[in-house]
Amino acid sequence: MQLRSIYSGIPKNHPASYHSFMYHNFFRHIDIHPSNVHILDGNAADLDKECEEFEKEIHSAGGIMLFVGGVGSDGHVAFNEPGSSLASRTRMQTLAQETIVANSRFFNNDISQVPTQALTVGVGTLLDAHEILLLISGSLKAHALHNAVENGVSHMWTASAFQLHPKATFVCDEDATLELKVRTVRYFKGLLQTYLRIIEEPN
Repeated sequence: MQLRSIYSGIPKNHPASYHSFMYHNFFRHIDIHPSNVHILDGNAADLDKECEEFEKEIHSAGGIMLFVGGVGSDGHVAFNEPGSSLASRTRMQTLAQETIVANSRFFNNDISQVPTQALTVGVGTLLDAHEILLLISGSLKAHALHNAVENGVSHMWTASAFQLHPKATFVCDEDATLELKVRTVRYFKGLLQTYLRIIEEPN
């Protein structure tokens, strides 16, 4: 179990930290030994070394089996903001203004309290994962989904990089499809019906 990104400069027990979020919403509800939880330390004395060691941990564990993550309205995945290299590895990332504004809701809507940097796994790191599941919901993410699946791969739309992955799945709701072409929506809905029939067929 690995957490893909973490704010730099706020305590682990801060209510808006990803440490706190993952503990309260996931770890405390499952049977997992603390030694099997690997989370980047945004307060490490040497952040570059922290990122290098995290990459080594991923490699020694046999890679990321399944990456589950959301997609931002600007197409970012983890904290790989627009313009991130598609070959990037775990590193310090300066956050885009759009991300800071969006995340201010976790800091009492006070933008000045939102960290401006974070540690994140890279796009290249994620592309090496065995399987990828990306979640996109709401009309505010519709433009991101459009660029992720209907346009070509671009470093300005991080989510589009996963067109290159052999086992990447985008899971979205109806609102997120509002900017997709009718033909695209019809095609994927048709695929869904085919998959459901296959699953329901007796062996």
